[in-house]
Amino acid sequence: MHIRDGILSPDVCLVTGLISLAAVGYSLRKLRIELEDRAVPLTGMLAAVVFAGQMVNFPLIGLPVSGHLLGGVLASVILGPWAGCLAITLVLTVQAVLFNDGGLLSLGANILNMGVIGSWGGYSIYTTLRKWLGNGSVAALPAAVVAAWLSILAAAALFCIEFGCSAGSKDFSLGGIFTLMVLYHALIGVGEALITGTILSFVLSRRPDLIPTPISTGTISDVGRFVVAGLIAALAVAAILAPLKSDHPDGLDKVAEITGIEALNVERQGLFLDGYELPLFGQLGWSLLATSSAGLIGTLIVFAIAIAVGRAARWNLPSLTADGGHAS
Repeated sequence: MHIRDGILSPDVCLVTGLISLAAVGYSLRKLRIELEDRAVPLTGMLAAVVFAGQMVNFPLIGLPVSGHLLGGVLASVILGPWAGCLAITLVLTVQAVLFNDGGLLSLGANILNMGVIGSWGGYSIYTTLRKWLGNGSVAALPAAVVAAWLSILAAAALFCIEFGCSAGSKDFSLGGIFTLMVLYHALIGVGEALITGTILSFVLSRRPDLIPTPISTGTISDVGRFVVAGLIAALAVAAILAPLKSDHPDGLDKVAEITGIEALNVERQGLFLDGYELPLFGQLGWSLLATSSAGLIGTLIVFAIAIAVGRAARWNLPSLTADGGHAS
């Protein structure tokens, strides 16, 4: 669902960019207060997992369309909405800058649709459903699954609103675009829900303390081994599964193809990892190795940046005494 440059008009890109900037800034401010030191590597690991997961496009059975993980609900359920929003933002920024996946002018819209709506909005749905279901650990899984599905529909609908507000939309059928976006992403949302549910089921079976109740963030115990295992899993997905991804366009690209709005795309050259391929191996004709290598590099870059940002958010934060006052 990465929007390319040219699809949205500059004024819409500006407004969505300002909204996203404010949301990410607010998330960083909240993280300075709420993020524990031990949660920093966990944030890096989740960002790496989401990045690797987004490289793997899964096909929609019977349709020439594919989908991929967005990960907003997954990240927010484990990390909380603030760190979750930051993790998805870092993933989308690396994808746009290094891999030419999504536009630079439309980066704010992509962050808003997938990062803010996915993490903040998805987490709000998750907490509401979990409380309705009793707020216990058993309720966490169905609440997250439903929230993940709804977050995909919300992101698709928000894109339609953004496109409808763009100057170039008058030449296209907004009703047709909305119908196709909702149809495709309702199906893609099933994949998002299944992936989210599968990963959270594993976490609940191994480290239920990492998924606290919404009324209390709780205390995160040692996560070193879990982070290492998660990072290794993310690298394995990027190296092994990413080259086997579906060749069908994703939901948004397919809608753009059918409705003709792909003609609005403004092509640009990415950096050295353009198209999720390492040029060295791509020139040699080793396309699978080119994709695997790019995936490994991108996963490690996202992990490293997330760790750096997380530590920067905690840097020089005054420690608190047991009674809540600042230590002298």
